[in-house]
Amino acid sequence: MKDLKDSYPIELAEYAVQQRIDKLPAFAWWVPHALKKRERIISKLKTKYWQRTHKYGIRIPRNINEAIRIDKDNDNTYWMDAVRMEMTNNRIAFELHKGVVSKLVGFKEITAHMIFDVKLGENFRRKARFCADGNKTEAPTLVTYSTVVSRDSVRIILLIAALSKANIVF
Repeated sequence: MKDLKDSYPIELAEYAVQQRIDKLPAFAWWVPHALKKRERIISKLKTKYWQRTHKYGIRIPRNINEAIRIDKDNDNTYWMDAVRMEMTNNRIAFELHKGVVSKLVGFKEITAHMIFDVKLGENFRRKARFCADGNKTEAPTLVTYSTVVSRDSVRIILLIAALSKANIVF
């Protein structure tokens, strides 16, 4: 139980609350602490991004309309060029559906937003990233699963290879 608490404290605390076992002695002393810690982490992440207005002395927009306004004020097109480049790169991921969209299997409409940044190493190039609000839908497990090979697995494979005297090239 201690390893689970150390590895996944927030998930375990949420599970304990969901199963209504957070008042039991094994959970009662640390569940409030873990959930409070989660709230502090989330609030710090939110405020850090939204409080930032400038980077390297360059004003950073929070949305497309603000990017247009900044470009107009500065009499240039840096932010809109970044938006055009991002949307051009993302356009291949979408296809136009001819028909009733709501009849598509598994269809769920979600919103999206732009994240803006300035790159120092690229002569203060403006960067825009198109991000879907993926928290509003469930992603298929085949898309989100990523494997990591453990050190023990590699050692076992190498041991088997050495014992069988196989010629394995890495």
